[in-house]
Amino acid sequence: MNLKDPKSVRISGMGGQGNILMGLILAESLVNEGYWVVQSQHYGAQVRGGLSFCDVLYSDEVIDYPKAEVFDVLYIMNDIAFPHLSMVKNNGIVFYDSSYIKALPQTVSRITKKIVAIPASKLAYEELGNTNVANMIGLGAIAKNCSIVKLETLIKIMKKRVNPRFYELDEKALKIGYNYTDKKYEIKTNENNGRGF
Repeated sequence: MNLKDPKSVRISGMGGQGNILMGLILAESLVNEGYWVVQSQHYGAQVRGGLSFCDVLYSDEVIDYPKAEVFDVLYIMNDIAFPHLSMVKNNGIVFYDSSYIKALPQTVSRITKKIVAIPASKLAYEELGNTNVANMIGLGAIAKNCSIVKLETLIKIMKKRVNPRFYELDEKALKIGYNYTDKKYEIKTNENNGRGF
């Protein structure tokens, strides 16, 4: 039986930015909506400040291999994660926090034109007075833009994962991200995963 490749998302940034939590909530939300899911995470040597990332693979079929070499969706929270830009699929989708990252390397536009700038940290500070919830704004935006999971599912799973005193703040942040962009980029399945160079 030939299994199709799962869809793949990498959330990448600096340790302490909350990208691992984003990946955990996304993965559990996908499980909640009936997908097969594999989630993995990597921390740098430093607890805060080093590169850390979280990968989420999902499919409506069993996933036979738990790693991805290239990704359908990449979310970059800090320029420390620029090396991961080479792992975006041809015509994949790149999101980045434009509060800190003023521009992506020009090489990215050769791989894909689907690039979405989200000033997540700026929005978190201006709208909620707390930059710590920038990760939830980013998560809401990815989920909506790529039609990955419903907002209600994200909110439900977030409440299983965070301290109750942050429920209200994180829910507002998810909603800000979900409503931030009306752009829609569909994740294509089973296209040629190579670069075609």
